[in-house]
Amino acid sequence: MARETAHTGSSENDNAPLTVLVVEDFEDTRFLMRMELEKRGYRVVEAVNGEEGVAQALAERPDIVLMDVGLPVLDGIEATRQLRGREEMRDTLIVALTAHHETEYRANALSAGCDAYLTKPIDFDWLIDLLSRLLP
Repeated sequence: MARETAHTGSSENDNAPLTVLVVEDFEDTRFLMRMELEKRGYRVVEAVNGEEGVAQALAERPDIVLMDVGLPVLDGIEATRQLRGREEMRDTLIVALTAHHETEYRANALSAGCDAYLTKPIDFDWLIDLLSRLLP
């Protein structure tokens, strides 16, 4: 059975929804991700490129980052490396998102510090299940 509500545990407030940072350059994709995640009880913040994604992650301290790999300004691989280089972001769950199915993209994302790799189009039930398994 698909999970319909978000994992709401948080070290600061057990009733607060988890925050997801969606780093995606296509507006339509961001909109769809926001709607699907909010429907499942997550709080969503957005960034349109890797540089903005790093800044938002440091400012918001999200529980989860959904990082598109092919981003303008700073790609998702380098943005992930920058986040993993920060002590406060080392335990944040980062999931790479891409339309590329090639093994090279997966290897680059995982070596940069992503916890998982997901290809588009996104199956949101599967994504929510993955997040629930990866979160502490």
